[in-house]
Amino acid sequence: MVVPTFGRVGSLALCLEALCAQNLTNAYEVIVCDDGSSEPVAPAVAHFADRLALTVVRQRHAGPAAARNTGARRARGRFLAFTDDDCVPEPDWLARLVEQFAHRPGHLIGGALVNLLPRDPYASTTQLIMSSVYAYYERNPSRQRFFSTTNLAVPARRFWEIDGFSESFPRAAGEDYDFCARWHESGFPSAYAPVARVGHAHGHDLRSFLRQHFGYGRALLRVRQGMARRNGRVGIQMESPNFYRQLLTAPLDRRFGLHSLQYALLMLASQAATAAGAAAEFFTPEMEQRERPMTAELRAPRTSSAAR
Repeated sequence: MVVPTFGRVGSLALCLEALCAQNLTNAYEVIVCDDGSSEPVAPAVAHFADRLALTVVRQRHAGPAAARNTGARRARGRFLAFTDDDCVPEPDWLARLVEQFAHRPGHLIGGALVNLLPRDPYASTTQLIMSSVYAYYERNPSRQRFFSTTNLAVPARRFWEIDGFSESFPRAAGEDYDFCARWHESGFPSAYAPVARVGHAHGHDLRSFLRQHFGYGRALLRVRQGMARRNGRVGIQMESPNFYRQLLTAPLDRRFGLHSLQYALLMLASQAATAAGAAAEFFTPEMEQRERPMTAELRAPRTSSAAR
């Protein structure tokens, strides 16, 4: 179980409380990777070691993808589960993931996301986007799937076979989409497990909401460019028109009532920000794309039989 963190000790504590409450009977460990927080998080969470098999590692600030890899290198189990420091897994989360691996060996398992801030329109719109994307891929299971690292688990051996998360994504954007793309390209199966649920509490104001989706646009273009390069294509491949139609009409579902218009406007704003980010990345790339090869030592599969 790997949790990257950067300067959010309060929310990290809530996440660790939820991990203490897991009803999994198998042994499991929790690796927290401090991604260069201004104040080290280890002293603030040390007391959790009385209730968890907890390891805290610290690295220079390099982004959540690198932090997840650093944490994964310290893990000893056959399975790797990932969530974030602003998440609260439900008590049966790990047990549900273990059940999924028993029925779907070798799969990437993506679980359900639950918005813990239903009165925040920005968090609610983000949840609506994620729900729409997940539903689209469920209806098109032969396509590459996307799962967020807020709730994702994989066999450790296969994680290292595709070199983990690409550290060429230094921000919290795109690294999960890129990982899922490379997983699919490697011929490995994936599955959605809505019974494995993680609550997500990430609030926004309008400025931070648009900034986040602008960053998503930058990262999305880089992911698409990487996919085209690896598959020998000229130009990037977009999703079908039905994908975007479904996304933009999702807020009009009558169950949202008076909030429908607000969500629809925020959905349009999010997609405009994403398009602007992609355009900015196309004309002024934020950083040179690179594939970071990993040494055989770092890729070596773990051999412990404990479930984590």
